[in-house]
Amino acid sequence: MAREDLILDGGVIALVGPTGVGKTTTIAKLAARYAERHGLRDIALVAMDHYRIGAAEQLYTYGRLLGVPVYTVTPQQSLREVLTRLGDRRLVLIDTVGMSPRDENLKQQIEMLGAANPRLKFWLTMSATSQSHDQDEVIRRFSGAAGEGSESRLAACVISKLDETTRIGGALSAAIRHRLPLAYVTDGQRVPEDLQIARADGLVIRAQQLARNAPMELDDDTMALRFAHSSSTPSTSGVQAHV
Repeated sequence: MAREDLILDGGVIALVGPTGVGKTTTIAKLAARYAERHGLRDIALVAMDHYRIGAAEQLYTYGRLLGVPVYTVTPQQSLREVLTRLGDRRLVLIDTVGMSPRDENLKQQIEMLGAANPRLKFWLTMSATSQSHDQDEVIRRFSGAAGEGSESRLAACVISKLDETTRIGGALSAAIRHRLPLAYVTDGQRVPEDLQIARADGLVIRAQQLARNAPMELDDDTMALRFAHSSSTPSTSGVQAHV
């Protein structure tokens, strides 16, 4: 887990991740959480996703509701120029273009973001509704694009859409396997109420409750695999295990 309430430290933070994981709404929640402690004066939002219809408009709507300015990166004004203009702001949140982890342009976008400001940090946003192996690939690809090993600038993770899934263990396990600090989780559309600090004990309890409420159904193939495994594994008493 990341250190408690990481957003309150401010900084230049780019939320990266696949399309549709809730980066824009998460940015609004993070900005509102910071404003509750430090006020609105030192916050700015930056929209880069001018490719997806309505993406910038959504961020502008949140900006108006929160009372914070929103700046858009255009071919006429680079991200470096925008961030230089916002150099006196204590918190700058960048809404990046959602990209598939397999997109050939992923590394190029991450490098461009990193070159725009040496203080910039990447926070990965991933959805709890994704399959475990997909979450592994997302973390691996975005971590690789942000720099390998100790040079990686992937500083934290936000898991979104906990309210839309019956299983959160896969997302939690993926973050743990890749040693990616988990800062926040989101479980709804309300700003900022549906953003919570990621606390290990609370998430474990929630995972257990979800598992009890929606037990995993075993299909015929899964049952056959389990039977084959148990039949081929002798028990400690020397008698074959049974299903």
